[in-house]
Amino acid sequence: MPKVVPVPLVAGLILMMPSSAFATGTETAPAIAAGDVEFQTNFVARGISQSQGQPSLHAKLDVNSDDGVYGGIDAYSINWIDRLYPGDSVDTEVDGWLGYRKHFGAGWATKAGVLRIQFPGHYVQQSPPADQPNSTEAFGSIAWKDLTAQLSYAVTNYVNTPDSRGTLYLNISASQAVGDSWTLGAAIGRVRQAGHDPATGKPNSRADYMDYKLSVACDFGSGISLTLAHTWTNADLSIYTLNGYAVAGHHTWLSLEKDF
Repeated sequence: MPKVVPVPLVAGLILMMPSSAFATGTETAPAIAAGDVEFQTNFVARGISQSQGQPSLHAKLDVNSDDGVYGGIDAYSINWIDRLYPGDSVDTEVDGWLGYRKHFGAGWATKAGVLRIQFPGHYVQQSPPADQPNSTEAFGSIAWKDLTAQLSYAVTNYVNTPDSRGTLYLNISASQAVGDSWTLGAAIGRVRQAGHDPATGKPNSRADYMDYKLSVACDFGSGISLTLAHTWTNADLSIYTLNGYAVAGHHTWLSLEKDF
């Protein structure tokens, strides 16, 4: 499979990036690239724990936060694939995205693009056979100030779900600043899985669910912030339980982030 950038290298690239672009006179040009490194006590995405309740490291690099073509890459440490498929050695998720963004009107913004979700590592033959869980999505979003709605469409099979091309994920999120240092956040999402299980003929929609998130973040300055978040879903835990751990259950976690 193609070689992708692991977490330590992404983090190193971010640490070498300047915090701002060169300035001319007294004006400072916006940074072309920015990033962050993050420690999470649990990595939860779309309401599902990807690190099985264990700590996770995250690094991200964004290119062009302004209008026009933008892109980026991030990486997380995970462990669910190794536990689901004995013998596999896959401990990293790498996401890359490319899109176009446009700000307009009073506080409005829209964007569209493509997201690739890749799980590099060593895979062994499973019985019954299992495809690698890599996935590609097209997405579009519209935002007004601190309220955002984004729709993602799986142009390949959805992560770890055979015959699931056309799966949709809708997420609506909002945030509200409180004073100079605090921010409250809330989000709601909906997964609608397409297709049928090739082995059983059962519809993939039995794995549909809603996910919810509440958070509070404190900005300490110098690009350092701490977030406390709680997530939960209405997913069928008979499907979303792995080795006795409810990956789609209630999760409360902390995230310590340093921006560059």
